[in-house]
Amino acid sequence: MEDIILIGGSNIDYIATSDKKLAKGVSNIGQLSVSYGGVIRNTVENLARLGNKCTLLTAIGNDNNGAKMRENLISLGITVYTPVTNYPSSTYVAINDSNHDLYVGICDNRILNDLNIKFIKSYDKLIKEHEYIIIDSNLDEETIDYIFETYKDKKIICEAISPEKVKKYRKHLSEIYLLKCNMFEAQSLIDIQLVEKALVKSLLARGIKNVVVSNKSNDIYFGSNLRDIGIVKVEEIKEFKNTTGCGDALFSGVIDHVLQGKSLKKAIEFGNMMASMTLMSDSAVSPEISKLAYKHE
Repeated sequence: MEDIILIGGSNIDYIATSDKKLAKGVSNIGQLSVSYGGVIRNTVENLARLGNKCTLLTAIGNDNNGAKMRENLISLGITVYTPVTNYPSSTYVAINDSNHDLYVGICDNRILNDLNIKFIKSYDKLIKEHEYIIIDSNLDEETIDYIFETYKDKKIICEAISPEKVKKYRKHLSEIYLLKCNMFEAQSLIDIQLVEKALVKSLLARGIKNVVVSNKSNDIYFGSNLRDIGIVKVEEIKEFKNTTGCGDALFSGVIDHVLQGKSLKKAIEFGNMMASMTLMSDSAVSPEISKLAYKHE
């Protein structure tokens, strides 16, 4: 069992899937599900389901949705610390097409303004007790800068989130222990339209210690040094329920196995298995992940 601290956003997820081809400007008949989400929140739930001891620094509102989300995290054995806030809980709305693939998403995450340097400072002693710090780029740039500058002796593992948000890491590439991103996020980060092996090599050349680059349902490329770029084959799953949370599941599996000292390839293979399970779930985290806890030993 690993003792892990994570810092980032938490959402209420509304996932709507159209029964037929999406039509603009009209009401589309479909199905709506409501669940808890957010990259770091999803990641911490996955890690807790695997049997890890987890501490989460996140922002949750004082509304009913926030209270229920906090109760859910605590029920999973996760220790949660949040700032005092007047903002509503962060909310994410995903519209899926009839193939269950994301068509468009909107996120109201104003509450992340309170997940700031002042709040992080108040938990300085707690953060220093951990060897690894897991963050996402939902944090504002000043807070990300503060974390890298203050905890230089820690191994910082980063999730890219989006092509725009990943740019917040640009000043700190040589300080990143592990970066998980997709191909478009990686291209945005270094502003070069490379692909696959060349893209991983370029990220490593800039000082990132470990790189994991996914590309939707295609193979995953990774590397820990410039001379040894690896590939994890991904088997295409044609029938699935939902794509939201699959990248978070991959990230969680990588974290879990890397912190156990497993090879990066083994970590990605485990994360890919978790992502496949998440594809079959109605929510952003599959309860079936708990069945993998034995693999954590």
